[in-house]
Amino acid sequence: MRDVSFTIPTGGYGVVIGAAGSGKTTLLETIAGVRPQRGGTISLPIGSSGAVRDVEGIPPEDRGIGFVYQHGYLFPHLSVEENVAYGARDAESAAMAASRIGADALYSRNIRGLSGGEQQLVAIARALAKRPGILLLDEPFSALDTRRRALVRREVRALHREWGTTTLQVTHDFTEAGLLGDVAVLLDKGRVLQAGPPEQIFRRPASPYIAELLGAENVFAGVVHMVSETLASKGEIRDDLVSAQRAIEFRTGPLTIFAIGDNPAGAGYAVIHAEEVVVSLEPHPSSARNQFRGEITEVARLGALTRVTIDIDGISLVAALTTRSAQELGLGRGVEAYASFKAMAVHLC
Repeated sequence: MRDVSFTIPTGGYGVVIGAAGSGKTTLLETIAGVRPQRGGTISLPIGSSGAVRDVEGIPPEDRGIGFVYQHGYLFPHLSVEENVAYGARDAESAAMAASRIGADALYSRNIRGLSGGEQQLVAIARALAKRPGILLLDEPFSALDTRRRALVRREVRALHREWGTTTLQVTHDFTEAGLLGDVAVLLDKGRVLQAGPPEQIFRRPASPYIAELLGAENVFAGVVHMVSETLASKGEIRDDLVSAQRAIEFRTGPLTIFAIGDNPAGAGYAVIHAEEVVVSLEPHPSSARNQFRGEITEVARLGALTRVTIDIDGISLVAALTTRSAQELGLGRGVEAYASFKAMAVHLC
């Protein structure tokens, strides 16, 4: 790993996002001390005072860390209850942790008879029963069913707040990262590409590569041109932002997209999240400066959401809308439609 630098405030909740093989588990293991530190400095809040100190040379058992691996790693020779109690602060803490996330319902079961999700539940309870100052979570909810995942995730976040535990969780779920994290760390090939509040990273990726890693459907290469007018009069930005934000024309192929920013003129990229694009069968009566007419080439229904691809003069623009809205509009391949989005929805990088 290299170029890994980020800060999670004491008592904060950090999330690490990255593709398989990006180094997420290696990062957690290095922080925990179970993998040798090859350079740099790891500073952690150690002891009851919460004072932050360099932990080089401090063994894993003295770092005050609770660690949940993706696959649980339970002790097969112990009962479920004994697994939860292993390393617990006290019997009360073990009982409370198990009860809060529902692991106590498994006490009568044999470890070898537990499903993957049930094993993960016990592993989470075991880590919480320790009441650690630092909690490291490696895809802790991935094996849980949808309902259980929501319940356990809520309880883990609640306990994090109640105890002031500094938490760092690995996840591949961007929605989960946004729900849980105060700080998001985007890891790729063993290095940090961007770190900051999740909404900032998702809304304002630092590069087109990051935008694509985060699943942004609309990433366009083009050229930035400054224009003299501002868009404040169009109702797209507040008056107090006019001095800092300039009106921009971004030209990509045959399209001219209006944006707001402080980017210099020249080559660049525009990112428009699919959720920002409004689809209509007639010109949309809104303040959106960007409005294009095209033909729908694909409609992909994914449960409650539908993604609609519109061809606009040879350029594909993807919009995300509710499945109900798509059905009410009668959207389908070959239908002519309008796609619109505000200048403030265009992120330039």
